[in-house]
Amino acid sequence: MAEAQAQTPLSALRIDRSASPLKRRRRLRWLIPAALLLAVLVLLGVSLSRRAPTVRVAEVRAPLPGEQQTELSAAGYVDSRRRSVIAPQVPGRLVDVTVEEGEPVKKGQVIARLDNRDARVVLARAEAEVRAARARLAAAHAESANARRTTERTRNLAKQGAIPSAELLDIETAGSASRESVNAANALLLVALRAREGARLQLSHTVVRAPFDGTVARKLADEGAVLAPAALEGTDLGGIIELVDLDALEVEAEVSEEQLSRIQTGQPALIFLDAFPDRAFPALVGTVRPAIDRSKATATVMVRFQSVPEGALPDMGAKVSFLREPLPPDALDPKSRPPRVPANAVVEGKGGTSVWVVKDNRLELQPVRVGQRVGEEVSLEQGPPAGTQVVVAPDARRLRPGRRVKVEAGSG
Repeated sequence: MAEAQAQTPLSALRIDRSASPLKRRRRLRWLIPAALLLAVLVLLGVSLSRRAPTVRVAEVRAPLPGEQQTELSAAGYVDSRRRSVIAPQVPGRLVDVTVEEGEPVKKGQVIARLDNRDARVVLARAEAEVRAARARLAAAHAESANARRTTERTRNLAKQGAIPSAELLDIETAGSASRESVNAANALLLVALRAREGARLQLSHTVVRAPFDGTVARKLADEGAVLAPAALEGTDLGGIIELVDLDALEVEAEVSEEQLSRIQTGQPALIFLDAFPDRAFPALVGTVRPAIDRSKATATVMVRFQSVPEGALPDMGAKVSFLREPLPPDALDPKSRPPRVPANAVVEGKGGTSVWVVKDNRLELQPVRVGQRVGEEVSLEQGPPAGTQVVVAPDARRLRPGRRVKVEAGSG
């Protein structure tokens, strides 16, 4: 019995040939399930050791300019302080458009012409009426001069008693009437001159000129179109072109009424255009539109570029950062803003500080040099570039270089 207890586990599995067949069958009855269970446990351990662990990741990011000085942010769109649909002041048929979309124009430059035949006829008639009025005035002056001489002669004859006083009175009355005829002719001439001036003005309105320096944003009509003056605000009715002053661009940002008290005229700001995501443009708060949008409870704040960027266009999407204080001189230099990672992504080891980088779902331990801590992040003076995925709060027991991992859904 003592020798049986001293047997090794391996010897315990050895079949005792000296045992009876019944004992051997009983021993095999529990040896086979035990061996199968051991094999399953070995396979399960190998499978678990090879299974890719799930990790939560975040991207190394480049901080935005003025991030630490930002008081609040708002979204909006680029617009121009001078933007207008140019339409004729008189109705008519368009016979010529002299500009195209995207073309710069100067103030006073001809951009279109209307059919002016009717206006010319009206002007010719007005000029004829002026000539007729001047002729009537000349005739009235001649009659008045003749009446004045007749009155003088009659008065001399009346003094000599050659004619009765009643005849003198009739002649003096006729003289007064002739002078009134001159006044009437003068008035008619003035009416004719004003009519000619109006006809000339109507003729000049058939030539449409640019009211300010700008760029043709849209062409709204072509030759042959019959136009009427565009009197409805916000419509293109009767318009020929849309003219925009690209040197007067600004951003109309929507700010909630609760935050409006934190914005002041002249406050420094930064504009980020969706078309240029890697650039920031210095700006100043201009004016706050004195009205609240009741449906959205927001006010429109005009933010003006300090220098309008090349390539900026109306209706571009924009974001505005309203700053508590002006930016330092080098704030817009990318070199002054090293990339940042969450502080809990940095691990300490024997070789120094490092981060676990995920590339093609495999791990790589990359050394870093940590700089200033900003909130929950730290800046990297040396390390992976912006956009690199790093493991957040890594579990060193489960991670090793080269190991395949799964990225947690929603992270990064």
